[in-house]
Amino acid sequence: MIVMRCFAFLFAFMAACGLSACNNRPEQVDLNIANNGTPGLWKVSGTRPDQKGSAYMFGTIHILPKDVTWRTPKLESAISSSDRLIVEVVGLEDKQNAAKIFSKLAVSPDQPAIEQRVQPSFRGQLEEFIDKTNVSERNLNRLETWAAALHLASAQTSNMGLGSGIGVESELSDQFKALNKPIEALETIEKQLGYFDQLPEAQQRQMLVSVVSEADQAQQSFEQLFNAWILGDSAKLVELSEGGILADAKIREYILIARNIDWADQLALRLKQPGISFVAVGAAHLVGPDAVQKMLAKRGYKIEKIQ
Repeated sequence: MIVMRCFAFLFAFMAACGLSACNNRPEQVDLNIANNGTPGLWKVSGTRPDQKGSAYMFGTIHILPKDVTWRTPKLESAISSSDRLIVEVVGLEDKQNAAKIFSKLAVSPDQPAIEQRVQPSFRGQLEEFIDKTNVSERNLNRLETWAAALHLASAQTSNMGLGSGIGVESELSDQFKALNKPIEALETIEKQLGYFDQLPEAQQRQMLVSVVSEADQAQQSFEQLFNAWILGDSAKLVELSEGGILADAKIREYILIARNIDWADQLALRLKQPGISFVAVGAAHLVGPDAVQKMLAKRGYKIEKIQ
């Protein structure tokens, strides 16, 4: 899985706070995508007296192309009946503060030059890619490897015209604010980025190589992800979430499974209280054997697929 596609449905921060220094973003490329569909939506209900609450769980995509219709009557009904919105992280609209948090975690002294973090035979390809993305190599040299990889992936996304700040969560947040309903977060910005920061260096370098080596597949990769999401194709989403960098057991444990366990624990506590929550998180977290709903089902909750 190319890293750009990875954070398109795994990490809200990376999509909402694009790290590219380019100020003149190109127009969005022509994408071979469906214009409308029925993204996955589930309902979680308690089965015991102590499980008083319920929740709708909606799989999102953090990078949303223009002019697509993803809202459905069932989705709108779930939103209107919910008491609160729960997303991965809040505060992303303050890009200056988010950038400060990123820099605090990402910048580390005495880093080897970026080309020294890949094998010699790959260095020419890395240099060529850096030139194409118009990212400062000097800045990359200051970043930890995970951050350099995501910085380059973000620049690649910008070059496709998929600008930052455009995502399902931002639209849902605006809607809940207009309804005067509270918005809560499962993670802080620091915690979300910390999952990358904790990756062993070998896995960080694997991410860097993936960004560069799979650059030619970026558009096709995103198209596959988006179509699987908007059409509610859970089987395809599982396939996409099991390949590439997530095929590495350590990376999968750090950036997917550990987060799902934490979220299931938090939601299980929330669901002990009365009320209906609308939970909107990246689609990869709601499909496959490690899905958050399946973790909640093991705690005795009933899971119903709405669409």
